Amino acid sequence: MSTLKKINTWWQRPLPLVILTSVVMAFVAPYIFKLLHMAVAWRVGLLFIVLDSIFAWWIGRQIKQHQLPWWTIIVFPILFALMVFLRFTKYDYWMAPIYLVISALAWLKD
Repeated sequence: MSTLKKINTWWQRPLPLVILTSVVMAFVAPYIFKLLHMAVAWRVGLLFIVLDSIFAWWIGRQIKQHQLPWWTIIVFPILFALMVFLRFTKYDYWMAPIYLVISALAWLKD
């Protein structure tokens, strides 16, 4: 099997997919919003509250659906907190525990 095919197969498995999309949502998405010259209020409202909350719910459902390890639930909040530490104002830290709670609710649902 070629290396490219191995990589393609690897990232399509549930655990790497959750981790890679967490990196994209935590680090890449805020910079895309910044490049689009979106106001801070829109960035916080649309990205941090709406899109990241939906993403946190998706993570919880993936954990339950694919029986991923428990620590998967903390990957996105930790990456988000790191991104806030490196780039954004400190009051955005309050979103990390909210994402953790949303993921836990989705994971424990049903």
